[in-house]
Amino acid sequence: MNRIERYLAQIVVIYTLLVMVVLLVILGFFEFMNQVSKLTDTYTLAKGSLYTLLKLPVYSYEIFPIVLVIGTLMGLGSLANQSELTVLRVTGWSIKRILWAVLKTALMMWLVIAMVGEWVAPESEAYAKKLRAEALNHSFSVGSKSGFWIKDANRYIHVKKVLSTTELREITVYELDAEGLKKLILIEEAQYQQGQWQFQNAVVQTIAFSAFTPPPNVLLDEVNLLPQLSVSLEQLNRLQMSFPLTPEALQNLEIETRYLSAWDLYQHIQFLQANDLETGAYQLEFWRKMSMPLVVLAMIAIVFPLIFGSIRQVSMGQRVFLGVLLGMGFHLLNQLVGNLTVVYHWPVVLGAFLPAMLLLVIALIWLQRVR
Repeated sequence: MNRIERYLAQIVVIYTLLVMVVLLVILGFFEFMNQVSKLTDTYTLAKGSLYTLLKLPVYSYEIFPIVLVIGTLMGLGSLANQSELTVLRVTGWSIKRILWAVLKTALMMWLVIAMVGEWVAPESEAYAKKLRAEALNHSFSVGSKSGFWIKDANRYIHVKKVLSTTELREITVYELDAEGLKKLILIEEAQYQQGQWQFQNAVVQTIAFSAFTPPPNVLLDEVNLLPQLSVSLEQLNRLQMSFPLTPEALQNLEIETRYLSAWDLYQHIQFLQANDLETGAYQLEFWRKMSMPLVVLAMIAIVFPLIFGSIRQVSMGQRVFLGVLLGMGFHLLNQLVGNLTVVYHWPVVLGAFLPAMLLLVIALIWLQRVR
C-alpha cells in the first residue's frame, strides 16, 4: 500500500473497530444481564461473567458484516464531510481505485475475523456451554428432550441422555438384518476412556427365527408353518461395541450450526450423508462461510454510491442509522433466502450466495449511475 491507501485503511479500521467495540459492549451487557437472572449457588456471578466473555468471540464473528458496513460508512463519510475524498478525486484517484484500496483493507479484516470464527469462536462457545451446563447440573442439549437418534450401517442407536461429551446414559441399540430386528441392546451408561467408549450394565436380547419342521407322518395343513421365534437374554457388566460418535462430534452436535468451523461442518456433513441423515442446515452454514468474501465485497461496494452520491453531506448519526438499516436488511434477507432453500430443498449454494450477489449487482449498477 502507498501512503494514501494506508491512510484510507487506517480510517476504515479505526471506525470499524470502534463500531465493533460499541456493539460488543451492548451485546455483552444484555448477555450478562440474562445470565444474572440464572445465578444459583453453583452458577455464580464469576461463572456468569466468564460465560459472557466467552460469548464475545462468537458475537464478533456474527456481527462482522454489519460492523463493516457501519464502520466503512462512518470512516469514508468523515472523509467526505471534510472534502478529503474530493481532493483525492481531483488528484486523479478514481472511485474504482478508492474502492480497491478500501476493499483490500476489508478483506484483511475479514481474514482476521475468519480466523476468530474458525478457531476461537467454536472453542469458546463449546466451553461456555459446558461451563454453564455443569454449573446448573443440566445435561447437554443434544437433540430434543427425548434424546437423539443415530443410524450406523445396520444399526439404529437412540441416546436418551447426554451428561457430557464423554458420558452418556440410557442407550438403546437396534441391530437389523435382512429378516428384521436381530438384536436389541439396552445400555445403562457409557463413558469415553482411553480413546474408546466403555459400555456398562448392558442387557443384550438376541432374536432368532427358525423354520418349523413338522413331525413325521403329520399332514402339512394340520400344523402351523409360521417360523419359530426364540429370544435369548444376556446381562453384561461391561460391553465392547463400536460407537459412531466421538466426544468431538458430540460437542459439535451440541453447538448451533452457525458456530461451527468450516472444517467441523464439512466433517459433520460427511458423517450425516454416510448415515442418510438430513444435511441441509449444515450445508447452508458451510456455504455461507465460503461466501463471506463475496459478502465483504458487496458490503463495501454498496457503501460507495452512498458516499459519492446525493447523500454524501449528512450527519454521522444518519450514517450510523443507514449502516444499521443496510446491515440488518441484508442479514434478514440472507436468513430468509437461506431458510427457504433448506425448507423447500433448493440448492443450498444458491441460498448462501444469492443475497450477496443481489446486493453486489445493485451496488455496481448504482455506482455506474453515480459516475
